[in-house]
Amino acid sequence: MKINEYMDITINEDRIDYYYQKRTNEVHEILGLLRKYNHKLIGKTDNGEIIFSINDVYYFESVDKKTFAYLRNVVLKIEVRLSELENAYYEYGFIRVNKSTVLNVYKINSLKSELNMKVIALLDNGERVQINRSYKSKFNLFLKTMNEERLDNEINN
Repeated sequence: MKINEYMDITINEDRIDYYYQKRTNEVHEILGLLRKYNHKLIGKTDNGEIIFSINDVYYFESVDKKTFAYLRNVVLKIEVRLSELENAYYEYGFIRVNKSTVLNVYKINSLKSELNMKVIALLDNGERVQINRSYKSKFNLFLKTMNEERLDNEINN
């Protein structure tokens, strides 16, 4: 794959044009990543509203029927239900890991098994998120599928 990069200070908006001969798994993955960076949400703080990228989210959590987005250094209240977030961003690495949490798997630094069959996801910002037993098999299948897709793309290239 050939990549050209150009800086043009005269343009009003950044843009990416992506040309391909055939829509392979690699092409699908690259387009998915590009679209992921384009997804924006609005979160509320005590000081007002903030627009943020879905890529900046470590996890979403529902507390007392309110949904919060946890970013590296800030927690934002959002007006979207947890189930809607799970469905909308599943293909971008977000998966339900317990009743009240949808986790971004790309922010996981490591996984640690607990004695009670639960798993703790250690995130790259130092936070810990619990993966409950009832969600563990779906989570493991999700990781396995992601890994197989990545391996397939490496083999086909």
